Amino acid sequence: PFSASLAASWRFSPGYLVSLAIARSQRAPAAQELYARGVHLATNTYEIGDPALDVETARSAELTLKKTEGATTFTASAYRYAYDGYIYARTLDQFEDFRLIRYSQGDATFTGVEGEVRHQFTPGLSAAVFGDYVRAKFDNGGDLPRIPAGRLGLRGDFVRGDWSGSAEYVRVFEQEKIAAFETRTPGYDMINGTLAYDLALGGFDSQVFVRGTNLLDEKALNHASFITNLAPLRCRNFALGLRTRF
Repeated sequence: PFSASLAASWRFSPGYLVSLAIARSQRAPAAQELYARGVHLATNTYEIGDPALDVETARSAELTLKKTEGATTFTASAYRYAYDGYIYARTLDQFEDFRLIRYSQGDATFTGVEGEVRHQFTPGLSAAVFGDYVRAKFDNGGDLPRIPAGRLGLRGDFVRGDWSGSAEYVRVFEQEKIAAFETRTPGYDMINGTLAYDLALGGFDSQVFVRGTNLLDEKALNHASFITNLAPLRCRNFALGLRTRF
């Protein structure tokens, strides 16, 4: 396989930067994709490899705009990946939650956007809005399997003396662009939060923190997983920890 890339950036105004990256990258099939034949317990599948798989080739372009100075900063990117011989796990049949899959190839295109806008209200208080979305299709029609849904979120961070913390709200939207043998994954709301205190412990910089995830106790399904319905994301959870740097 042969890969090459080229990137250029232009600081067209103080604090503003635009960049363009183009690439041609290739990937050889993995051993599992070539030779697998048997049950894979972690993904609840029976896998069949294909020794005839060819090299996967991607041609990509990504355009990014950034604002790096001032109280309000942002980054926004748009990208497109065109694949010749994209390697993926194609479901041939399914019984309940057990799948028969064969590693296959097809020409496909990924088009997506992502970005974040952050505002620094005070030296110790900031907030950001972020999101991402990708659309992946076979060139001859049809949707690729296990493509994550779009997200939109809001995050706040604060620092006051030895105290710091963050709160985050993320809306993951319904995924209705589905492949054969897939079902729609409903959207969900995710709220996470962290509170931390810095201290010196035995001469080392340390931090005690408590983190809560999925505070709404939502049933959240990860569409990118092979076992979406068997293994939802973790329910409401709290973790108490001690972090030490030395």
